[in-house]
Amino acid sequence: MTLPLVLVPGWGVNTAIWNALIPELEPEFEVHLIELPGYGDSPPTQPEMSLSEITDNVLSQAPDRAVWAGWSLGGTIALNAALTHPERIKKLQLISTTPRFLTGSDWEHGIQKEAFDKLAISFRGDYTKALQSFLRLQLYKTDRAEQRIFRRMAKDLTSLIATHHTPSVAVLQNGLAILANTDLRDQLPHLTIDTQIIAGKNDPLVPIEASHFLNKNLTSPHSLIEMETGHIPFLESTKGYIKALTRFCKTES
Repeated sequence: MTLPLVLVPGWGVNTAIWNALIPELEPEFEVHLIELPGYGDSPPTQPEMSLSEITDNVLSQAPDRAVWAGWSLGGTIALNAALTHPERIKKLQLISTTPRFLTGSDWEHGIQKEAFDKLAISFRGDYTKALQSFLRLQLYKTDRAEQRIFRRMAKDLTSLIATHHTPSVAVLQNGLAILANTDLRDQLPHLTIDTQIIAGKNDPLVPIEASHFLNKNLTSPHSLIEMETGHIPFLESTKGYIKALTRFCKTES
């Protein structure tokens, strides 16, 4: 029997972000793609939803005792689910995830509010144009050849994602509000689930120091995998990512 695997996408995108991985994952896992409310075919239950409400919505779509892999905002949701409903989750993988997204007086490992506000403004206009620019930002380029490859990847991903239901401005802004207002640092010692942290060393949105903070402050069994990527390690280094996930899932806690 294959192991159930729940994949939770990040802000601004639907489950099409995972499409390239599915053929590689299906021999090992029973894959469950979870749309966030307001994305893809999942309508929002109300215009504004809290982190708790979105977490409950995702939990309602997920099988019991699955491995959860959450990316970015999806990682925040997966982490919150593991904290509030640990009996539902067998193992937890946090991809490009931070306990706090914005910088603050006691938190340097985030992005500045000014940059965050610019991102919010850009998505009030042309979604497709803003999404392509946002995806290009997240992909780490080491040279011009890789820059061309990732520029094409961002364009193709945008086309793929945009063929599904486009999220409303209200849904996008609600997700950003959750990112801006969530701080799970004090909750980390309460996590009881075996956790793998996947971090891009060159992530422009979640500094590597945020993953180091997770690694230092989790008290449950956990490990940190640092990859030579930006914010989307499962697409920038797909083979390395799948190897890390498979090894994690096959290792007993």
